[in-house]
Amino acid sequence: MQITGLDHFTIRTSDVEATAAFYTNAVGLEPGFRPPFRFPGHWLYAGGRPILHIVARTGQDAAAEAYLGLREDKPGSGRLDHVSLRGTNLAAQQEHLLAAGYVFRERIVPEVGEHQLFLEDPNGITIELIFPCSPQDRIVGTPMPSLEIGS
Repeated sequence: MQITGLDHFTIRTSDVEATAAFYTNAVGLEPGFRPPFRFPGHWLYAGGRPILHIVARTGQDAAAEAYLGLREDKPGSGRLDHVSLRGTNLAAQQEHLLAAGYVFRERIVPEVGEHQLFLEDPNGITIELIFPCSPQDRIVGTPMPSLEIGS
């Protein structure tokens, strides 16, 4: 078996609408078809594929727990450190995040040819947006320390 990329990730949240709004407005995912599950939620798409499944945590989650299994309700990423999504048009994404008032950190990693942006969703999950690095890249968010690769 060979891994070819991210298929999807699932977030269980008590604020489905704020979570969906964050991923559509800040990250640029698009709402799309979701099968008629017996529990509320959204599927958000990138490139015509559903990559984020948002599941409502309502306090009466019997249908979701029957489908997905029981999970402890912990804020943030838990054992998940972050979700990384690859993007294009860095400058437009930076401008969009600034205009929308999102706080983000960023750094350039020339050794691997990447420009990274980090922000948090409404659930405290860290989202990394990776763009190809180019000489005209500028840091407009909060700068992060450079990485010392190979040390």
